[in-house]
Amino acid sequence: MKKILVIFAIAGILYACTEAHKGGTSANGNINNKFCDSTVAGNPCSVIPIDVNETFGVGYDSFLDSLHQIPFDVFSWQTFIALNWPSDSTGKPIGSSITDSPNAPRVWEHYKDPTEVFGSTDAGLTLRLGQNKKTGQKFLYMDSKSPRLLHTGQTVDAAHLNGFQEADGHPLIDRNLNFALYEIKMNPVETKFIVDSSLTTTQGIYNLGKKNNNAINLPVSDSASKNVGSMEIKATWRILLPAQGDDTTRFYCRKATIYIDSLHTRNHQPLLIKNVTVGLVGMHIIRDTKKLSTNATWSTFEHIDNTPDDLTAAQQSNRKWSFYNPLCLNCTPNQAPDTLAGDNGQYIWEVTPPYAIKYTVKAPGQSLTQTFGTQAVRKYPVYKYTDIVNQLWQEKLKGSVWANYRLIGTQWRLSEVFPSPTAPNFLANTTLETFIQKDASCIGCHSNAAVSFNNTKIRTDLSFIFPVYAQTPSTPLIKPKAKK
Repeated sequence: MKKILVIFAIAGILYACTEAHKGGTSANGNINNKFCDSTVAGNPCSVIPIDVNETFGVGYDSFLDSLHQIPFDVFSWQTFIALNWPSDSTGKPIGSSITDSPNAPRVWEHYKDPTEVFGSTDAGLTLRLGQNKKTGQKFLYMDSKSPRLLHTGQTVDAAHLNGFQEADGHPLIDRNLNFALYEIKMNPVETKFIVDSSLTTTQGIYNLGKKNNNAINLPVSDSASKNVGSMEIKATWRILLPAQGDDTTRFYCRKATIYIDSLHTRNHQPLLIKNVTVGLVGMHIIRDTKKLSTNATWSTFEHIDNTPDDLTAAQQSNRKWSFYNPLCLNCTPNQAPDTLAGDNGQYIWEVTPPYAIKYTVKAPGQSLTQTFGTQAVRKYPVYKYTDIVNQLWQEKLKGSVWANYRLIGTQWRLSEVFPSPTAPNFLANTTLETFIQKDASCIGCHSNAAVSFNNTKIRTDLSFIFPVYAQTPSTPLIKPKAKK
């Protein structure tokens, strides 16, 4: 009997995927597998979906997770494509295809950097950020998976973030021995809520939190008003060097200005690298939707060239992986580089490339003189039904760089059940949780997000932006000047 149920379950899932390919409806009658969350179902579009098109009962188990996961993964893809749609100078989507205007910035790139909203004590950073808005180039200044504390110039640590595991401050080093770069964005819904509610200071967060059971509740999506709700994005980029074998036609690329403060450079002077080509290699999308507002919905994408799924096959392949080198046979996978003596616990950029040369490793037991960057290896395979959805979307995007990206997973948890498991239990992006994949969980980690003020802990709706960027009463911060 159990085998029969499993067969029916798999058949139902495959049917749902087939309907996704046709733009139809699933077996439960919900329009949850279309390529576009609108009346036009045949192709991906610029419409950001409002919510996951799925109905839930009370509770679920691992068997039902499989059935429910597909609508979440479709929701993730719809969101990813809509956010990466080409846009005009105001951030509005343009064109009828994602391949239109290939050199145009994407919709999400017009969203606000937290520094623009909260400010910074680093006058050089705010100056460069303000100036760069006039150039049209991307501006990148973070070289670890957690931003440096803007108040002190130090790395964010777990104690500051109340147990935030990802904030270990370790950098990721690519095949060309350069640091990967990161950025954080907040959509207009969240930005407006923060500004209107005076949440740029710990005092303001405390004032609102005390009125709401010691919690900040970000706006959720609403179908009636077509409000997409709060959204946060964390993206990973790497410097692309065609002369060293990087194929820029495989990536979504931008020209960028990189700014590294004097605390993190070898000559202790601010480092400004202009007009460098960077390629998108990873993206987290965190959304507050009405159906799952308590725990949010977590989508994570990667470029297909980041690291191989089959390490044995990779040894026979000539493919150039961004964060894996088959020649590094005995290198320890997912090992964070150590800081160097005399650098005060900081990771230091060289003033000329390769910028991370001091943190490279040699393969133990090999006579090679070659050194390597991070040997990133995926700890958990991509869920098989997620990969079925990936194949359908990649086929639709065939011929564009966006076919070279794939969904690693969508994590969610029902609010009605407590304590309830997450689906999936663990989820890690090899560029954003490289060194903590063993027990990485978006919801599990972010459930600790809070700001402490007046001996009171104010929960910040799973967002670490508030404890990292919020001003303290004694620390007036500088905000970048708006573009004229």
